[in-house]
Amino acid sequence: MTLLQNMLFWQDETLTKEQRAIVASAQAQDSFRRGNAAWESGQKEAAWDWLERANRQAADNPHVMFALALARHAVGDGPGAILLLESLLKQFDFREGWLLLTTFRQACGDRSGALQALAKLLSSFAAMPESRKLAASVCRLNGVALWGFLDRNGLLKLEGQTVPDQPEFWLDGVSVQARKTQGGWSFPQGWQRAQVLDVQCAGVPNVLGSPFSIKDFFQCAGVVAAGDGGLEGWCWHPYNADCAPDLTLRDPQTDESLLQVNAEAFSRSVSSDQPLARYRRIFVPWEKLPEGPVRVVGSAGQDLAGSPLDARLEWRSAHQTAQMVNGVLPPSFCKSRSRKTLQSPSLFIPLPVADTVIARPESGSGRKPLAIIIPVFRNHAVTLACLQAVRDTVAGKKIRVVVVDDASPEPDLAEAVEAFARQHRFEWVRHEKNRGFPAAVNTGLQKAAGCDVIVLNSDTLVAKGWVEELRHIAYAAADTGTVTPFSNDASILSYPSPERKNVVPDEEETQNLMVAAHAANAGQAVEIPTANGFCMYVRHDCLIQTGLLREDVFAQGYGEENDFCMRARALGWKHMAAPGAFVAHVGSASFGEARAALMQRNAAILERLHPGYHAFIAGWMAQNPLFDARRRLDLVRFRAQSAGKGSKPKAVVLVTHAHGGGVERVVQQQAATVHKKGARGLVLRPTENGCVLEDAAAPEYAWPSLRFRLPEEWTVLTRLLRAEGVSLVAFHHLEGHAPQMYGLAAALGCPHTVHVHDYMWFCQRISLLGPQGTYCGEPDVAGCQRCVALAGRNITEECDIPVYLARSERLLKSARAVYAPSRDTAKRMMRHFPTVRCQVKALEKADALLPRSSAVARSVKKQPALPPVGSGVLGSPAQQGARRLRLCLIGGIGWEKGYGVLHQAALDAAMRDLPLEFVIVGHTPDDATLMKTGRVFITGEYREEDAVSLIASVQAQAAFLPSIWPETWCFTLSLAWKAGLPAIVFDLGAPAERVRASGRGKVINPALSGAALNDILIKMDFTE
Repeated sequence: MTLLQNMLFWQDETLTKEQRAIVASAQAQDSFRRGNAAWESGQKEAAWDWLERANRQAADNPHVMFALALARHAVGDGPGAILLLESLLKQFDFREGWLLLTTFRQACGDRSGALQALAKLLSSFAAMPESRKLAASVCRLNGVALWGFLDRNGLLKLEGQTVPDQPEFWLDGVSVQARKTQGGWSFPQGWQRAQVLDVQCAGVPNVLGSPFSIKDFFQCAGVVAAGDGGLEGWCWHPYNADCAPDLTLRDPQTDESLLQVNAEAFSRSVSSDQPLARYRRIFVPWEKLPEGPVRVVGSAGQDLAGSPLDARLEWRSAHQTAQMVNGVLPPSFCKSRSRKTLQSPSLFIPLPVADTVIARPESGSGRKPLAIIIPVFRNHAVTLACLQAVRDTVAGKKIRVVVVDDASPEPDLAEAVEAFARQHRFEWVRHEKNRGFPAAVNTGLQKAAGCDVIVLNSDTLVAKGWVEELRHIAYAAADTGTVTPFSNDASILSYPSPERKNVVPDEEETQNLMVAAHAANAGQAVEIPTANGFCMYVRHDCLIQTGLLREDVFAQGYGEENDFCMRARALGWKHMAAPGAFVAHVGSASFGEARAALMQRNAAILERLHPGYHAFIAGWMAQNPLFDARRRLDLVRFRAQSAGKGSKPKAVVLVTHAHGGGVERVVQQQAATVHKKGARGLVLRPTENGCVLEDAAAPEYAWPSLRFRLPEEWTVLTRLLRAEGVSLVAFHHLEGHAPQMYGLAAALGCPHTVHVHDYMWFCQRISLLGPQGTYCGEPDVAGCQRCVALAGRNITEECDIPVYLARSERLLKSARAVYAPSRDTAKRMMRHFPTVRCQVKALEKADALLPRSSAVARSVKKQPALPPVGSGVLGSPAQQGARRLRLCLIGGIGWEKGYGVLHQAALDAAMRDLPLEFVIVGHTPDDATLMKTGRVFITGEYREEDAVSLIASVQAQAAFLPSIWPETWCFTLSLAWKAGLPAIVFDLGAPAERVRASGRGKVINPALSGAALNDILIKMDFTE
């Protein structure tokens, strides 16, 4: 890809977010690879530079964060390393993280923090030589007398100044006897199933590491599935990663041990975010695999995700189907060692998803009683909150509630659920062993035979009216089989956004959302392709005809309700959304890191069971049938914000583009000012077919469906804005908007202002750059027409230039005020619109642009030992004694911001070996081409709050802002000044005006480039 092609690639507005993410990901991987290579070769400063860059390019990537923590510590940034580790350990509980956190905290003098981290390391993880050595050192330095740990074999060992001969041991609060062996203590058989082990020693206040988490230590995570060659999967002990798991294949009915498997070999096929995970491969070939279903359990007796399973099920079903077609289908007895299993025929027959269903369901007559089925397993607080919410909404009604305890591993939860059920007359069933969500639901379905049912997750919250709305929709049509409400986390039924993770509402918010949903959509039903099992109403007749959930295929769950719905659909039943009801869904992490693998496994099974399923869902989502329901609910909640203020609503509409940057910053500042005055700052942005309305003071994506198709829904939009009491329209940018938007103020009958951010008002290329990529000189109309014909437009609308100019002039002339950020901008605007008067209004106050000493101090003075950012990559041994002039560029350096100028300067500096280098605090369309010169380092995108300190940490002599268009303000110039840097700018636009007025920099000829530019730069003196 050429440089020009790369520029066009990044500037192409039709590029999808996914395509941009792929490019960014590739760049991050390259930076990560270079950082690791530098680390391995001992170049710690270069590793630090590359890994900091990778961390900005792939924000929050745990592998990058862990490597960067090591690099930060190596260059002397101990506090920065600790921050990364603390953030990582909130997401992932891993031994190396706690080991390093202990080390770094101790090195930084945080003795208490070091002991806390060490206690966690000792209490949960198998001790290795390095952790034992660290424990001895930290405990000695901090005066700890006794500490303990579990070795990889599960022996408890104590170390310290004096180790007592007779410690006391307590497993889950019960005193137990231990046997001393091999320098440690072993415990009675079955102790692996305990939760905690407490150690007490006479004369010692506490043993560091106690209580020990037995539940963590023996945890075995993994997933199993049927593969091409047999039973396949992966597993590991997250808290004893160097120990190969011993697995047992058991008969699901008798619990008989059928086969022992040691997962010794490492798996290279698992993609995981867990740093330094040591996944082991599970593989049992067909010839060794017992016939029929098997459980795959770890050493502590817990099933792996995907267990139980019948790996031969698909093969056997295909064989039996072939026999059936031939009219021969004898019973099949499969012998395996000492057990005989009768296999049911055709258990795995693909049922393709048809575009059209002509079957008619066998619907029953009349309504049946209702039962709510709630399987429970983990999470005490969430489960009890769910049960209480259900009780509050069904009290006094003839509704059965069946609670199924699927052998919860939390004794407190099991006791509390049973007590709650007995107190409130809920029916309660407990499995003797964990069988998974589908099996727990089936237990409830069998107990509630003949009833309509609502399958409800135990991590949900319900509010008054939810049952009534679901039941109403269920019987609104004879062929409705299932009904599902809106929820914050329900895949295709998620609200407000089906695409992003929504905030989990609390009890009060759930009640408010239920009220709003009912007000917006009561009685409305929308056909959906499948229900969602978090809250699924199933009519009795649909259940009778369709059957139970497939616990034989989907193990612990994920996908079983989709399979049920596809079977019901083939029988003629329809699945409906009830957008007039809302049920909150907390979401669950029951399967930990195996969750994603289990979902992937079951998604593949679902597609094989129902060929075309995923395409069917994708096609439905592309049509977005729930948009209108979501928008009605958004409108109710949006209007409630105004109604809640109690006085006549007041609002200001700010019209802007969808590209962020400096325009967005100004828009948000004005909206904040409007909000402080007691009015709503409403922002209108363009979309592909119209616009989207936002409240700047509301959380992001609070009402994502407030979208309006233009021109079709112009009346709907303006009616809503009039209801909001809009008193002013502030036009900041009209790029991407429909032509009707120019008439918004007139349609609302209110005044408007115009805020100039660039030259879109008269230049359809926006930035005054002509076909050659340089300042066009602002020709007449004919010249503009030739320019657009040769170079194309940078606006989405195709409009003849005279018409375009006349429309802009009408809007500008009728404005209450036209604001320009600089005198230069005002002069250019008035040159093209002589009848328009522009008021110069700076976008920042002068005193706000003084150097932020605190930010500079944090990055330079507080840590003087840290090398300048980029020096590890740009430096070389032969050049360490020669000081280069270091210039800092800031922001996104595209072509109009001087990419070409910088590239030529960097090439010349490399060719002539000039004492000159550049560091970009930001990003470019093509980082690789610039960095290949050896004179440019690029940090990657930064967070706004980090900008000043990051610029200061570059330790440059000056900022270089090589923008080749006449900018109207330039916020990056302001950032340079806040970081204490003088600025070098071309004699174009507002930057030149501001530098001359302040004296804080130098203005140079915009015709300079390459060698001529560098000759000027290296002679500049910034010592004053």
